[in-house]
Amino acid sequence: MSQSGLEKCATLLLALGEEATAAVFRYLTPMEVSQLGATMRAMRVLPRERVQEVLLACQQESAQQTGFATDSERFLDDALARALGPERAHAIMRSLGGATAESLKQLAWKEPAEVVALLETEPPQLVGIILSQLPRDSAAAVLELLPEMLRSETVLSMANAELPAPDVMREIEMWVTTRLQDTSDASTDHVTTEVATGRVLAGMSRGSADAVLSAVDLQDAPLAARLRAHTLSFEDLVRVPLAGRKIFLRQITARTLLYALKGADQKVLRCLTDVMSEAAAQRMRDDLDTLGALPVNAIESAQEEAALLLQRLAAEGAVSLREEATL
Repeated sequence: MSQSGLEKCATLLLALGEEATAAVFRYLTPMEVSQLGATMRAMRVLPRERVQEVLLACQQESAQQTGFATDSERFLDDALARALGPERAHAIMRSLGGATAESLKQLAWKEPAEVVALLETEPPQLVGIILSQLPRDSAAAVLELLPEMLRSETVLSMANAELPAPDVMREIEMWVTTRLQDTSDASTDHVTTEVATGRVLAGMSRGSADAVLSAVDLQDAPLAARLRAHTLSFEDLVRVPLAGRKIFLRQITARTLLYALKGADQKVLRCLTDVMSEAAAQRMRDDLDTLGALPVNAIESAQEEAALLLQRLAAEGAVSLREEATL
C-alpha cells in the first residue's frame, strides 16, 4: 500500500475509534498491521477537514460497490467456537479442510529471521509449501533472508509444485506445531544471547566487526544477518540506501527523530533530508534550530529508540545496508 493509502486508512480508523480499528486489524496481515499501526502512531493532530474528506471518499466508494467480500472461514470458525467450544470447533474446521492451521498463523506473526531459523535446514519442497501458506508479504520477507541456494530452490519448488493433499497438509501442520513447541521454551534465551553478541560486536571497530560477520556469513548467513541488525546504531542510517531511509522516516515519530538528530553527525541529517521534499527538509532544519538545548539523556534515549527501529526494520528485511557510506 502507498504512503497516501496508509494515511487515508489510518485517518479513517482513528476517526472510527478503538472498537472498529480492532475489528479491522483482525483481517490484516502482520506486516499490514505493523505499517498501519506505525502510520497511526505518527499522526498527532487530525484536522477536521481531512477527516471529513476521507469519510466522504469512503462513503462514495462504498456506494459504488456491487457487493461486499466476506471472510466466510473466519465467520464459520467464530460461529462454531461459540456453539461448540474452541477445541471441538477447531477439530471440525480441520476436518472440513477450510481453516489454516493455528501453527501456520503463528508463523505469520513471527519475525522473518525466526521463521528462517526454523526452516533453513529443511528441504526446499517443505519450505515452499509452508511459505505458500503465509501471507504474501511475510513469505517475501522470509525468502529475502534465506540462504541464496535454498532461496532459489524454494522458488522453483513453489512455482512447480501442486497443491498438497489434505493429509499431507495435516502432517506439515503437525510438524510446524511440534517445531514451534520445541523452540518456544528456548527462544527467549536464544534471542537474549544473540542480542548480547550483537552488542559485543557493536563495541568493536567497524572493520573488525565486519570481518567477524563476514566469516559468520560463510557458516550461517541468517545468523549473520540477525547479528548485523543487532549492531546497528542511529548513525548507521548513512549506510542505508534511499528506499530504506524513506521507510525509516515513515515509521519514526517526529519528536523522536528531532531529539535523535540533535546530537547526531550532520551526515545523518543530510542522508535524511536527501529523501525529503525541499519544504519538508527545511521545516525539519527549522525545527532543529528552534528546539534549543536538550538533556543528554533525552538525546541518548531518542537515538536508542531510533536505533531499535532501524534494527527491527533490518531484521525484517525492510531495509538493507551498504558496506560503506558514500555521503
